[in-house]
Amino acid sequence: MDVRLWRQLKSGKTLALGLGVTSLLMGVLIVLQAGVLSRIVSLIYIDHDTLGRIETLALVLLGVIALRAITTGFQEHWALRGAAEIQGELRKRFVDTLLNQGPTDQRLESGAMVTLAVQGIDDLEVFLARYFPQIIVTAAVPAVVWGGVMLHDWVSGAILLVTLPLIPLFMVLIGRQAENHSKRQIFLLTRLSGHFLDVLHGLDTLKLFGQSKRQTKTVYNHSEAFRASTMATLRIAFLSGLVLELIASLSMAFIAVAVGLRLIHSDLSFQTAFMVLVLTPEFYIPWRNLGAKFHDGLKGAAAAKEIFDLMDRPVQALTGGSRIPKGQGPWPLAWEDVSFRYPGRTVEALSHLSLRLEPGEHLAVVGRSGSGKTTFVELLLGLSQFTGTITIDGIPLTELDLDWWRRNVSWVTQRPYLFDGTIRDNLLAVAPHAVSDDLQDALTQSGAWGFVHALPQGVDTNIGQEGLRLSGGQRQRLALARAFLKDSPLIVFDEPTQNLDLAAEWALLGAMERLGRGRSTITIAHRLATVAESDRILVLDKGQMAQWGDAVELRHIAGPYRALLDAYQRKEPIRHERESHPAHQVL
Repeated sequence: MDVRLWRQLKSGKTLALGLGVTSLLMGVLIVLQAGVLSRIVSLIYIDHDTLGRIETLALVLLGVIALRAITTGFQEHWALRGAAEIQGELRKRFVDTLLNQGPTDQRLESGAMVTLAVQGIDDLEVFLARYFPQIIVTAAVPAVVWGGVMLHDWVSGAILLVTLPLIPLFMVLIGRQAENHSKRQIFLLTRLSGHFLDVLHGLDTLKLFGQSKRQTKTVYNHSEAFRASTMATLRIAFLSGLVLELIASLSMAFIAVAVGLRLIHSDLSFQTAFMVLVLTPEFYIPWRNLGAKFHDGLKGAAAAKEIFDLMDRPVQALTGGSRIPKGQGPWPLAWEDVSFRYPGRTVEALSHLSLRLEPGEHLAVVGRSGSGKTTFVELLLGLSQFTGTITIDGIPLTELDLDWWRRNVSWVTQRPYLFDGTIRDNLLAVAPHAVSDDLQDALTQSGAWGFVHALPQGVDTNIGQEGLRLSGGQRQRLALARAFLKDSPLIVFDEPTQNLDLAAEWALLGAMERLGRGRSTITIAHRLATVAESDRILVLDKGQMAQWGDAVELRHIAGPYRALLDAYQRKEPIRHERESHPAHQVL
């Protein structure tokens, strides 16, 4: 059992305390019930008393049985409630950890994270609601029962004490093997989930290259490995159940023989003998139940370990502070000797970068693939820790309120994520209080109103998961509409025209220009047509600043920018007079 579950979660301590108190009460009630029952049987069988004389004891016995049932029900309710609270608290902290890690943490695999966040935390319900309460019961009830036996017959108590270690000993021996199988089962499940998720995302590509059948076989192999691991775990579970039942049965047989022999020789009273025989199964029942739930508990414990191992990783994103710049922005931005290296790599993604962007300026970041363009923006948003200093209006990013800062930045990516719902839902996600006129104005400014208005249900049209029912250009225009609604002083474009045809590109460039007016703008450019009118151009090469200047200046200087420009012009000539293109007039 991972102690981090109780150290870090407040609800876990409350659950453990409640279960401990009810388990002790349960043990006392079991001893009391055995004592009253043995007294009643002794009065009737040995003393031949009438039912009238035992009426009071019978009522007491019924009361104890009822109280024991109530305690058991309360314990189960407490365990389920505590498990639900812990799951909710853990799931929230798990998601917060993923958000704090940031997208630059390449150790996070989407399939594995989905499995842990859903199936892994769900597996904890069995651990928390069944296995952990049974641990508490097994620790408390047998101890109280043993004390009750020792008060009446020390010989039987000694036998219980001698035979008891055999059960946990075999549980440990079998549990080590079972633990390895449970860990492998979790690993295979996360691998299967991750691969299956990747296959679903890349299904179109697999079909185009004729590799779908091959992936079907791969998924089958992963599934077969998971099945084999599950069956191996079940075999160990059945074996351990048999061993524990055998040990408990033999131990109870030893007690019964010892009690019977002494009863025959009148060394033990009937009432005491009967009470010991009633209490002996109650001593072993918690251990047998623990063995039955042991493997369910291991599965939940393995999931908990995976979850806490991930949560204990060093946070990649900045934590920030509480300072906020004055005014409504835009503000001057400065990078001073900024360097960054991805975990597990030796080469820096960005190296000793220093520059300054004045309020309202348009900065274009260009370079070959892998030169550090996207990393440049991710560091600006505080999504990873770095060396050097990035300041906003003179305030270091490490002292800035990062939640506030990210609310003041709009990031329009190559593949904007649109949620399964209506167009209205997707727009209100960034501006919950926007009214219909605000939505129409944003759609008009982004050039999306034309196709939205033509839809049968307008802004209330469901667009499907990730905007499946829209074209690439339509999705990009909705992303721009969200940026217009957000009205941030800093706009970041991660080449939103990358996968569009020429007409759609010109239309989108016009909307981008309107969005950038009066704001600071950073454009990550893969196609140089988007940087012709920028105020400053940063050319990155292998994470280093290769060139810095404006488009006219860099165009006439031999260097990486001129090389990129020549290569691009051979492939797709830049149109310098965008206003003359009829598509530019499209709203």
